[in-house]
Amino acid sequence: MVYADCGLFHVFSDEERPIFAANLYSALYPDSKYFMLCFSEHEPGTYGPRRVTQAEIRAAFSKGWKINYIREAEFETTFSSEGVKAWLSSISRL
Repeated sequence: MVYADCGLFHVFSDEERPIFAANLYSALYPDSKYFMLCFSEHEPGTYGPRRVTQAEIRAAFSKGWKINYIREAEFETTFSSEGVKAWLSSISRL
């Protein structure tokens, strides 16, 4: 099974992230892949959602998950013709 998320993870607080990861874990089958696109800390300014670091992604998915990759990506938006810096992650449930 493959599941995807575009623009959800970065809205969670530090306290909510482990809860989200645990709930997602309980909803996925073993070996399922989860693809996540979230705002990157490399996006300048303060407009929009909070920024996320690779370390924060790794911490949230440290137990029961395998990080396959975290790659630089961009969101296409209506408020920026250049796109918004993001992380695209592939994460597998163990």
